[in-house]
Amino acid sequence: MDPMPSLTVKLDHAIIKQINLPQGDLSIGRRNSHGLVLEDSSVSVDHATIFTVGQDSFLKDLNSTNGTFINNRRVNKHHLKHGDTIVIGKHTIIYGHDAAADDTAESRSTSVEAALFVLTGPHSGRRIDLKTPITHLGKTGRPAALLSRIGDRFTLMPEKSTEVVLRNNKPVPAGGIALDSGDLIEVGDTRLQFYQR
Repeated sequence: MDPMPSLTVKLDHAIIKQINLPQGDLSIGRRNSHGLVLEDSSVSVDHATIFTVGQDSFLKDLNSTNGTFINNRRVNKHHLKHGDTIVIGKHTIIYGHDAAADDTAESRSTSVEAALFVLTGPHSGRRIDLKTPITHLGKTGRPAALLSRIGDRFTLMPEKSTEVVLRNNKPVPAGGIALDSGDLIEVGDTRLQFYQR
């Protein structure tokens, strides 16, 4: 299966979002209707767009005020390549392909087994296998935390929410915290246990 183009969005070195690029246009800017909304005053309302066809993605700056930079160069148009670093305002966006670039990385990522076990609440006893780069925790449409996976490392990060997020009875810092197998996670009134083999 062909690897799927994706974007990893970072703010202050912390991953805040990871999305698979749809075929066709993905608009970027401050407007809420955009496919990728960046809440930052240095980002234009309509800042840029990424057009994807097959495995190829092309970025176009939409005459933004502060510009779009790829690999430290200001660009108007750019054919994106795996590993390109896009800077828009305070956000850093890494372009890549979801499938591993080589067989060893692929076998390493598939050999790691990780899951969350729900300990309390209506879904008590349920097992959630962690197979995607990002897993949202909390209520549907209003996630309180996200679990990001890079290789065999899992990081728990709170989202903008009124829910308290704890790891082993301690609040999770805004920048996130790496998880170890056996860690207890509390999101609102739900308790979960992280397991990794």
